[in-house]
Amino acid sequence: MRISDPNKLAGKIMEIKEGSDFTEVIVDIGDFAVTASLTSSAYQDLRLKKGDEVFTMFNSTEVTLIKDSKRNED
Repeated sequence: MRISDPNKLAGKIMEIKEGSDFTEVIVDIGDFAVTASLTSSAYQDLRLKKGDEVFTMFNSTEVTLIKDSKRNED
């Protein structure tokens, strides 16, 4: 998978805080953690779980998570 966005970091999901409308996903990217807020439906669609390897992409106002579904199959 190639991504052109220069603001991307690879990491592993270290914690998930589920809510009724939104879910916070905390990703360990090495020296610190990045927190992404997703709609609960997006969280369910991605089938994220603790320990999954993901990419975080970000700009000044948002963080996007990318999961390679071929690497983390259930």
